[in-house]
Amino acid sequence: MKQLGTFSLDVKGHGGTGKHPEKQISIEVLVDSENTVVLLDCQYCRELLSNRLPGGILIPIASALKEFFRDRGMRNMSVKATGATMKRTYKGVIDESTLPELKKQLEGALQDFSKKRRTG
Repeated sequence: MKQLGTFSLDVKGHGGTGKHPEKQISIEVLVDSENTVVLLDCQYCRELLSNRLPGGILIPIASALKEFFRDRGMRNMSVKATGATMKRTYKGVIDESTLPELKKQLEGALQDFSKKRRTG
């Protein structure tokens, strides 16, 4: 596996639990010859992981990942939650140059989620 990059999503004010001061989800993107793997470090929101099904703030993140990879003709191969880490594997390989777009799409999903919570 080769690491393409890492970035963090600031989830402060986006429906987090308030129990952890960091209020960030660290994301690591890895590739091999056939797949792209996205690792989400959910230390601050561990209680929102329930095996394959995310809860709360993780729902818009999972949906944005699904949309991002679907738009590139890639499909989800597996989702695994171990401890505070969610591992999502997609069939196909993305390029490092798409990481800023991925981050932007995830941040947009969090902003939309926050707006819905405030107005809903």
